[in-house]
Amino acid sequence: MKGVCYICNKTFSKAGITKHLKTHLKDDGYIRLYHIRIAGFYDPQYWLHIEIPADAKLKDLDKFLRDIWLECCDHLSAFVINDVYYVSIPEGEKDMNFKLGSVLNIGMEFYHLYDFGSQTKLRLKIMGERNGTLKEKVRILARNNPPKITCSCGEKAKWICTQCFYDSEENCYLCERCAKEHKCEEEMLLPVVNSPRMGVCGYAGGIYD
Repeated sequence: MKGVCYICNKTFSKAGITKHLKTHLKDDGYIRLYHIRIAGFYDPQYWLHIEIPADAKLKDLDKFLRDIWLECCDHLSAFVINDVYYVSIPEGEKDMNFKLGSVLNIGMEFYHLYDFGSQTKLRLKIMGERNGTLKEKVRILARNNPPKITCSCGEKAKWICTQCFYDSEENCYLCERCAKEHKCEEEMLLPVVNSPRMGVCGYAGGIYD
């Protein structure tokens, strides 16, 4: 799955974008920044590259992931780092008030879980770090292009029927016309969005879409 570099607006493959970003990410400031690659654990065609200060907290990264890919009903979430759980509302576990630099290192892979019922799992990896500047709390470096999803009629899909999706039926993706004629009730429809949480719970897209 190809995606776009947000720095130069050029398109690269998922594998090629990592190498390309190294040409942009040079030391040019005084803030310690982590370069993090993020992808859907079960749907790796959805991916992101971001920069975030090493002294940001896990809860800051959690908020970003919710905003761009996950948030629908204020579910619980957790990071899993070296088999330790850091939970948004802990009940005996560690919380998310730890700074990234205190629990993560270059090359480390870790995981994010959103919604312990209808769970969406993400795989994250620290790809590198540099000393730079950052105006926003999190900087998007690159993101996958939306997958080309079509209705059974061949038109671009606008909706996903959650009932058919859970039943693993082939015709769960629908264009506007076919959605009006679909057998399931209208409230079963959710928009097709660029996220590994598409079609789950009540997810209708992030604030960056």
